[in-house]
Amino acid sequence: MLKTIKPLPSFTVIYGNMKLKELSILKKAIIGLVAGMLIGSAGMAAAATTQTVQAALAKFTFSVDGQKQTLKNDPLVYKGTTYLPVREVAEMTGYGLEYDNTKKSIDLKSKGGTVVKNDQLTSTAYTIKGRQLVELLAKKYPDIAKQSSMAIALTQDGELRFGDQSFKLSSDANSNIDITPLIDAGIISQDDVQ
Repeated sequence: MLKTIKPLPSFTVIYGNMKLKELSILKKAIIGLVAGMLIGSAGMAAAATTQTVQAALAKFTFSVDGQKQTLKNDPLVYKGTTYLPVREVAEMTGYGLEYDNTKKSIDLKSKGGTVVKNDQLTSTAYTIKGRQLVELLAKKYPDIAKQSSMAIALTQDGELRFGDQSFKLSSDANSNIDITPLIDAGIISQDDVQ
C-alpha cells in the first residue's frame, strides 16, 4: 500500500528578528571581516620583521678644502662606516642634489667643480691591539669601567661593548683592531693612540 506524501508547509526560519536570507548576508559579512583581519595582521607581521640596526651618532670635525664646516645633522657610524647627510655634504662641496623617489635614486650634479673619482679617495685606518684598546678605554672612561667587569669588553669576533653601546670592529691578520669607528664616534681621538 502506497502512501501519498503531502508537501510540507512552507516556512521561514527566523533567528531573533532575522530571516534566513538576512542570516546568510550576515554570515558573509562576518567571513569577510575575519578574512580582512587575517590579511591585515599578516601585513603587520611582515612590517615587524623589517631589519633595524644600531648606529652611533658621531661628533667630529668636518672640513672641505681645509675649511671647517658645521653639519646640521650628526653623521652615523654603523659597522665601522661613517654615513654623512648627503644633501648637506653635496651643498658644502658645491654640488646640486636631485632625488627621485619613484626610482629611489640620488643624483649629484656638478656646479662646475672638480669631480673626485673613488680611486682618488684615501682613508687612514688607526689600529691597536685588543688588550691595549680595552685598557685605553678603561683609563679614559673610569666611570664606565666601574659599572661592571663587562662594561668595556672586546669579544673574539670583534664586538666592542662600551657601556650601553656596541661596535663591530674589524681586525687585520696581525690581530690589530681597526679603531676608526671609535674615532669617528668621538669616543677616542687620534692623539689617544699615538
